[in-house]
Amino acid sequence: MKERKEWKQTEILAPAGSYESFRAAILSGADAVYAGGDLFGARAYAGNFREEELIQAIQEAHLYGKKLYLTVNTLLKEKELVTKLYDYLAPYYEHGLDAVIVQDLGVLRFVREQFPKLSVHASTQMAVTSALGASLLKKYGVERIVPARELSLSEIRRMKEETGLEIECFVHGALCYSYSGQCLFSSMLGGRSGNRGQCAQPCRLRYQAEGQKRPSCLLSPKDIMTLDLIPEFVEAGIDSFKIEGRMKKPEYVAAVTSMYRKYTDLYLKNGKERYHVEEEDKQKLMDLYNRGGSCTGYYHMANGKEMLSLDRPNHAGIQAACAERQKGRSVLLKALTQIHKGDILEISEKENVTMGQDVQKGGQFSILVAKGTEIRPRTVVYRTRNSFLIGEIQERLKKDQLKRPVCAAAWLKEGEPMRLRISDSEATVEVEGMTAETAKKQPLDGKRVEKQLRKTGNTEFDIRDFTLSMEGDLFVPMQAINELRREALEAFREAVLQKYRRERPRRCAFLKKESKTIRDAFALSALVETREQTEAVLGNTQIGRIYIDGHLDGGIGQPDTIRWLKEQRDQAQKRGRLPEFYLAFPHIFRERAERQYDAVKKELFSFPWDGMLVRNLESIEYLRRNGWKGMIQADHHLYTMNRCAEDFLRGEGLQEMTLPLELNDMEMKEIADGEEELVVYGYCPMMISAGCIQKTTKGCTGKTVITKMKDRYQKTFYVKNYCDTCYNVIYNTAPLVLLQSRQEIEDIGIRKLRLHFTLEPGAETERVLKLYEDVFLRGETKALSEAPFKDYTRGHFKRGIK
Repeated sequence: MKERKEWKQTEILAPAGSYESFRAAILSGADAVYAGGDLFGARAYAGNFREEELIQAIQEAHLYGKKLYLTVNTLLKEKELVTKLYDYLAPYYEHGLDAVIVQDLGVLRFVREQFPKLSVHASTQMAVTSALGASLLKKYGVERIVPARELSLSEIRRMKEETGLEIECFVHGALCYSYSGQCLFSSMLGGRSGNRGQCAQPCRLRYQAEGQKRPSCLLSPKDIMTLDLIPEFVEAGIDSFKIEGRMKKPEYVAAVTSMYRKYTDLYLKNGKERYHVEEEDKQKLMDLYNRGGSCTGYYHMANGKEMLSLDRPNHAGIQAACAERQKGRSVLLKALTQIHKGDILEISEKENVTMGQDVQKGGQFSILVAKGTEIRPRTVVYRTRNSFLIGEIQERLKKDQLKRPVCAAAWLKEGEPMRLRISDSEATVEVEGMTAETAKKQPLDGKRVEKQLRKTGNTEFDIRDFTLSMEGDLFVPMQAINELRREALEAFREAVLQKYRRERPRRCAFLKKESKTIRDAFALSALVETREQTEAVLGNTQIGRIYIDGHLDGGIGQPDTIRWLKEQRDQAQKRGRLPEFYLAFPHIFRERAERQYDAVKKELFSFPWDGMLVRNLESIEYLRRNGWKGMIQADHHLYTMNRCAEDFLRGEGLQEMTLPLELNDMEMKEIADGEEELVVYGYCPMMISAGCIQKTTKGCTGKTVITKMKDRYQKTFYVKNYCDTCYNVIYNTAPLVLLQSRQEIEDIGIRKLRLHFTLEPGAETERVLKLYEDVFLRGETKALSEAPFKDYTRGHFKRGIK
């Protein structure tokens, strides 16, 4: 372990959904700010920045020795990447943008080619879950990883130690229930895609799992607050403490930023033994925003009910008063904390009371409630707005000034132009002014000259060290001295900014799309997760490829799973119809999955696989390190919304792609070359989560089961807990069925079609296989007139996403 004094300064990284929040962040001690422009950010409904505002913010950040990172952390469609991305980034690049935060592998490739001097940070939307994925990205010049928020501190430490990359972790704010970038919930339900910055937050609604008496916020995590963990974070090698909150107000940004600045500095100064967080400071943060309390996230916990805000999804406030008795509409309460005039107390979800006076802790006070409202004795009333605290923050932001300290030196000599030099460690300028003359009457007073030259007014600078050299009795008009100061400060400002400016790079030409390779006939493949499904698929002679999910039988590492698969393959070969066998790696490939695959590595790689289906960067790197030379196909979770993303994956040795579930038919046509595979049947994975519905509602059994969960419209979602690698997949209420889209699929030029079996028993698997065989291979449409599915969806095949 390194000595604490060897660690470099930990960065406090604050959010800014508006220019006002940017100012609040830098005034409150942020070292860097992340913000979105008017395109391609994961918070489309934040205020965000216009181009001129963002350029101003970049310049201000640099003048104050801060940094600004731009979020381009959404998936880009082909036309957007080709026609908009360069022109969007170029002006910010010219003005010295410090880094761009990306999700899309195509954007990563684009930025490295078009803007090679621009630092790239891998967004948490990439769902990087181990050193394997981080190492792969390092090859492409990624300098910083924002890991999946589900990682433990030990996993983060290993990522840092093995890669040497900068690590940026969320320390405060909202948590998603899903692994970021692996959620289609909002997209599939209402067309607002989280991968496009438009999440409608269906995870904050109420759901009722089987066995529950009433609905609750099963998918709504509490916000995280990790002040107590700062020493562990620094010792684990985390370089940047990231605060979530681009949708929050400037007061929230200011308070949270200043608190993490305070305690990070205290730890770095005093060490772990003397580190202590005041409860009053935690209370302030809770007063500003909390969802039924707070948690410390996944750093020391895999999942659990205590991480969830089951009762409400929004700000819960803090305990403010306790009811003593009620008479009519008047309720007598006792203050549990100091209450201020203007504070808002929540009586119910639909009723609030604004306080008209201050009340000291322990004091009694009365409020009037709506007619019919009843508050029982000992009921605790919560404060959801602390007006005094918010006002205090607002006043501080008005008064606080941030100045860049500089040194100044001036020379005045008879018969020579005045000179003023301004400098710091980064820049030095010297300007000349009017020629000094011999004073005929009253000579210049040195103290007054210094006073005038030290004035910096509303500029970004503060002259801390000043030297003045005056020879003789001199005269210069005071206006000329003031003008000299203004010119010097402006020249220094320009010199500082010039160091960050870059020339606009030459736009690289895009290669024209190659002509499609269109096969004559459709080819069907199937992905299976159970033995029943496997037997049904192998019993169908028209399936050319079978994907064996790595979770088959509770995990590919089970003692007899590989042996059973070999028997099934041998039997298919004897029947004279042997499909290709592909292994489908897990949706999430963390250290736990890596250890499991290592334990059966010999048996796993001795099986005659024809290829591998991968769903994350970690699986690609794992196969590479283990010498796999066969076919590798990207599943739809490795998003290829544009051809640059496809090119990235092909550069990593992947020969085959699966089209993303969020593209419509016209968008598919823009990028498809005829070799991609399209999922035409299956219950779509809406969410992949480290949270566990089974554990939350019934407790952990360590066994894979399917739990039903209903929404407010009584639609049933299916939740499968994959215990071998400890994650849940929430599947859509109805399967994706594209039987009626045969002609459109043919027009796109796609011929490789996949059926994805997850929840289906053997008999249903056989029925679905027969339907697709009839429609796509034989061209028979009779079955379609009989409504073969009671409920189904066409997903985004026609509607797409914005």
